[in-house]
Amino acid sequence: MTGLLKDLLSHQAWADAMFFHAWGKSEFREDPELRTRTGHLVDVQKAFLGVLKGETEVPEACPIQGFEELKRCCQGNHETFRALGRGLDEASLARIVRVPWFPDPPCLVSVAEALTQVCLHTQHHRAQNMMRLKALGAGPKNVDYIIWLWKQRPDPRWDI
Repeated sequence: MTGLLKDLLSHQAWADAMFFHAWGKSEFREDPELRTRTGHLVDVQKAFLGVLKGETEVPEACPIQGFEELKRCCQGNHETFRALGRGLDEASLARIVRVPWFPDPPCLVSVAEALTQVCLHTQHHRAQNMMRLKALGAGPKNVDYIIWLWKQRPDPRWDI
């Protein structure tokens, strides 16, 4: 996989783990807004994994889950992205996939574009979640890409 795309996926995993750390040490694990938005984020990651595997059905959203289940699902998604990334070369990144929830006209994008969308979509909602933590009085984390680079591209730590 190309360096930048691999970095974006690696950063995404680290930043999501940092978000879960900040959320988990707060008193707001049951906040409905955080649970709903994070559930959406996790569902979309999983849906794009399905697209990359060639699934053609529009996935159904999961019921709103609790903190621990969301964390487990998000971590699993990132493990799958990491495994998938090890097998991607330029030809497989150029392969065209169809995003089934945009049916007419069909949404046809490359694997590289689909992976980029996942990173950008996740970043958008993670930022909203960090702002929600701040508004609630909890301590959000700065998970900017440049911070990840400055810290020498650390691996995600889901156990903290």
